[in-house]
Amino acid sequence: MSFAGHAIDAIKRIQYNRSLLLRRRARYHDLKNAVSDIKEKYHPFVDRNQLSSYVLEIYKRKIKRKISIERQKTILISLVVTGIIAVLIYYITTFAYQYFMNQ
Repeated sequence: MSFAGHAIDAIKRIQYNRSLLLRRRARYHDLKNAVSDIKEKYHPFVDRNQLSSYVLEIYKRKIKRKISIERQKTILISLVVTGIIAVLIYYITTFAYQYFMNQ
C-alpha cells in the first residue's frame, strides 16, 4: 500500500478548499461594496471631518448614554434573574428537606 494516493488527495482537498475560500471572499467583498453604497446615505458619519466639534460631541454623548442605559438594563436583568433563582433554590431545598425528613 502506498501513501502517495492519500497525499495527493489531501493536496487536492487543500487546493479545493483554498479556491472555495477565495471565491467566497470575493463574493463577500462584492456584496459588501454593493450594500455599503446603499447604507452610506443613511449613516450619520458619512464624512466625520465635515461635522462641527459641537455636533460630534453631541453624537458621542448620545452613544455613551445608549451604552450606559444598555449596561444598566443588563445589570438589572441579571440581578432580577439571580434573585429569582436564589428564591427558587431556597424553596426547593426547604421542600426537599421536609419531604425527605418526613419519610
